[in-house]
Amino acid sequence: MKKLPKAPLQEVILEIKWELSLDSQSKSFVDPNFNFALGKFHQSIVNDFPVKNQKIPNDIPLQMIPHQVLHQFWSSKNVWPVVQIGPGIISINDTEKNYVWEEKFHPLAESVIEKLVSAYENDIKFKEYSLRYIDVVNVNDYDFSDWKLFLETNFNFSFKNSFNTKGELKDFQFNQSFELKDNSLLHISFSSGRNNKNEEVFVWQTTVSRRQGINQSDLLNWIDEAHTCASNTFKDICKPKFYGSFIN
Repeated sequence: MKKLPKAPLQEVILEIKWELSLDSQSKSFVDPNFNFALGKFHQSIVNDFPVKNQKIPNDIPLQMIPHQVLHQFWSSKNVWPVVQIGPGIISINDTEKNYVWEEKFHPLAESVIEKLVSAYENDIKFKEYSLRYIDVVNVNDYDFSDWKLFLETNFNFSFKNSFNTKGELKDFQFNQSFELKDNSLLHISFSSGRNNKNEEVFVWQTTVSRRQGINQSDLLNWIDEAHTCASNTFKDICKPKFYGSFIN
């Protein structure tokens, strides 16, 4: 199955960072070729992403905002996916409506990385990268009565407070990180929240990340492996009936 018919996916984010250079005068880390590369990168994607937004005013020096996205590229106004770029950083963000890994997201990631590398005259050294999935469900769709029961019923996860809590659990956040064999980290986050209608929702995030130098080819392989890891973790976390609710 390429995509769950009722996937709870809120957003998927691929973020890639590369090494910066130390500026001898300001003693700040900078991306000295960013402005020139930005122009070339913009030209290379303008046919697919013609709408350009700038997130930060021009008068802010680039050395003050390393590894922060400055520019967004959209196919149409607020139509996902969006490609974002800044000094030493690029990201691709998409939502459930358009997301299909094999046919859309992965080919886009491969194309964007190729165009990024081509935009720089000198080789860029990738150093940190992550693939993050944010999933959200409305708990009232699952006969919600309390958070502990909701988690134990729907997830292969449980917790116990062995002290007098003096009241019912109202909000929570659990964060866990696991070191994988390739030195990547698998980070899983569970939390309560509310949507824009002020309804109670459950949010869980699955992130695979790594801080390690890597070349372009190996980076693409890592992205594929990170997706497989995140996808398998999603299936392992959900109990069968809960997972089935995203299919039927």
